[in-house]
Amino acid sequence: MNLTFHLLENTTTPFFHEIFHSSFYVPPGEPALPMEAIHQPELRRYYEYWGREGDLGFVVMLDGEQIGAVWSRRFPDEAPGYGFVSNDIPELGIAIKRGYRGRGIGDRLLAHFLDALRERGDKQVSLSVHGDNHAAQWYQRMGFRTVAFDGKTMTMVLDL
Repeated sequence: MNLTFHLLENTTTPFFHEIFHSSFYVPPGEPALPMEAIHQPELRRYYEYWGREGDLGFVVMLDGEQIGAVWSRRFPDEAPGYGFVSNDIPELGIAIKRGYRGRGIGDRLLAHFLDALRERGDKQVSLSVHGDNHAAQWYQRMGFRTVAFDGKTMTMVLDL
């Protein structure tokens, strides 16, 4: 498998919008999140004006095709993200295109990303995940621990 990783430099592309949209879990029986929802302020803040201090992300490519991405951003205390822990801890999002999942690509993408965070000097990274989402178990296997649970979503942290 010929995977390559490239810095995420542009979040205004159709690919990024598609992968960002696919990163949102929809519980069984609930309607899918409409694509337009990613433009709502509470979601747009995760990628708008990409390239701010603290932003970091990568696109993973398989044989030249963009198949996934991981990104993170730090949020201020007065405007926390869903997986907010502290203003100095980046909150991450990750998604792999359907059809490419379950092949270890996410493991390799996340490992590459975590190495970059360590090199940058970050001490922790956080995320938010719905408790029913099978990805929650994957995050646990990757070393994340739950630091908050509101009955529906978990905030998880990984010590780097």
